[in-house]
Amino acid sequence: MEADVVIVGAGAAGIAAGVSLAEAGAKVIMLEKGDKFGGAGMFGAQGLFAVESAQQRAAGVEYTIKQAYQELTNYTHYRSNLGLVKAILEESASTIDWLGKRGLKTELVNNTQEVHQGHPKVYHQYIDKFAGFDRLMQNFKSHGGRLLLKTTGTKLIQTDDQISGIQVHQEKQDFIIECSAVVVADGGFIGNQDLVKSFLTIDSTNLYSMGERKATGDGIKMLAELGADTRHMGVFENHAASVISPQNHKWHNETIFSLTNLPFLWVDGAGKRFVDESVCYDFALWGNATYTAGGYYFIILDQQFVDYISEHSLNWTDSFERTFASLSHKQVTHKVGPFPQIDADLEEAIQKEAGWRAETLDELADQIHVSRQDFEKTIQHYNSLVNQKEDTDFYKPNKYLQFSLAKGPFYAIKARSTSLGTIGGIETNAKLEALKQNKQPIKGAYVTGNDASGMYDTSYPTLEGISCAFAWNSGRLAAKSVIQFLNKFC
Repeated sequence: MEADVVIVGAGAAGIAAGVSLAEAGAKVIMLEKGDKFGGAGMFGAQGLFAVESAQQRAAGVEYTIKQAYQELTNYTHYRSNLGLVKAILEESASTIDWLGKRGLKTELVNNTQEVHQGHPKVYHQYIDKFAGFDRLMQNFKSHGGRLLLKTTGTKLIQTDDQISGIQVHQEKQDFIIECSAVVVADGGFIGNQDLVKSFLTIDSTNLYSMGERKATGDGIKMLAELGADTRHMGVFENHAASVISPQNHKWHNETIFSLTNLPFLWVDGAGKRFVDESVCYDFALWGNATYTAGGYYFIILDQQFVDYISEHSLNWTDSFERTFASLSHKQVTHKVGPFPQIDADLEEAIQKEAGWRAETLDELADQIHVSRQDFEKTIQHYNSLVNQKEDTDFYKPNKYLQFSLAKGPFYAIKARSTSLGTIGGIETNAKLEALKQNKQPIKGAYVTGNDASGMYDTSYPTLEGISCAFAWNSGRLAAKSVIQFLNKFC
C-alpha cells in the first residue's frame, strides 16, 4: 500500500488529523486497532473545552485566550510547553466551528462540576454524539480517506532519517504501507498493564482504569525506537475515586455510588484523615488527593447515619449529579436520598468485598488493616470537629460537619484511585512534531492527544473538557504541519 500520510489511531485526535488532511487533498490511511472508530473521544467524552468560541461570545461569556493561558500555565507552574499550550488555546474556538460544519455539533452548557459554577463557561457538549462521529468519518472517506479496522502499527520505517513507511499487522498478516509522514494518535498506554505498573507510585491493584483498553502504547513504542524523547511519560489522568468490587469491576450499586460522591469522613491506609473531603466536588483534585493518599481510602459511616438516610434526604449535592443533569438538561436538586434500601445496599457492598461492617471501631480497624489506636483517635478527633462545627485540620466547610460517628455497627467502604488514561508520552513542539532528546524533530513523525507531552506537568488541569480539546486541536494542528511538510519535502 501507499499513502502520503498514515494515521495511527481513529479517536478524536486521529479523526481530526485525518479529515483535515483528506480535505487538503492528501492520500490518507487511518489505522484503528479495534473494530470500531471513535476511541475515548467518542465513547468516553461528552464534550470539549474551548475559549472565545462563537457560542461563548453569543452567550456573553467574558473569558479570553490570555486568561485561559494564564490559568493553565499557573496550574502547571510553567512546567509545560508554553508554545504548545498557546497554540491549542488559539485553535480551540475554530475547532468548535470546524466540528459543527462537519456534522458534530456542540452546545455551550454550564460547567458540569459544582465548584466550577463561578468559572466562565468553557464546556461545549456534544449534540447527537455518535451520529456526529459517523458524519465525520463519512467526510473522511468521501475525500478519499481509507480506514483500516483491526489494524495495528508495529514499526516505523525511515529512509535517510525521514519517515518512509510503517509496518502494520492486520488479522494474520503483516505488510508495509509506504508513506512520507505518520501521525501517532492511538491514545497513550493506559491499556498496557505492565507499562502502567512501571510508572505508578501506588499499588496497581488500587488503580481502576476507565481508559481505552486498546491504548497500549504502540505509537509511543514505535517513536521511541526512532529515538523520540519519552522522559515525560508517566502522568495519569486521575479522576475522582471509585468503589470497585474485586470480584467484578462492572458491579455498580447506585446507593454506594452516591455515598462515594459525598464529603463524609475519609481515612487513608494508616487509618488517618488526610484531606478536606469536599475535594470530591472537583474531579481532578479529588483524583489527585486519592492517588497521593496511596491510591485508596475508606469512607467511614455509622448506624446512626444509616438510619437517618434511610428515611430522610440530605441537603447536599452528589458530586456527579450536575454532570448527569447537564447531559440530560435537567435541574440539579442539591439533595441526596433517602435510601430506603441502604441496609441491603451496604450488605451487597460487603458481599462484593467493597465494604466492611463491625460492631466496634476496633473490629472495623482490624478488618480494614489499620492501627486500632490511630483509627480510634481519628474518629474521636473528627467527632470533636463535628461538635464544634469547625474543621481546624483541613478546613472542610461547616455544612458538611453534620454526622459524628458514635453508634455501631460501623461501616467502611473502600474507594480506589481512578484514571481516565495516561496523558503525555512523546515530547513535542507547537507543530506537534515528535522530538528527540536534543529537541530536533524526527522528520515526518507527528504525535497528538494522549501520546503527546507538553500540555500537562503532573496532572491534568481542572478546566473542563481540556484533555478532549487537546486531542481534537492537536490533531488539527498536526495536520496543518503535515501539509506544510508534504508541500516542502515531498
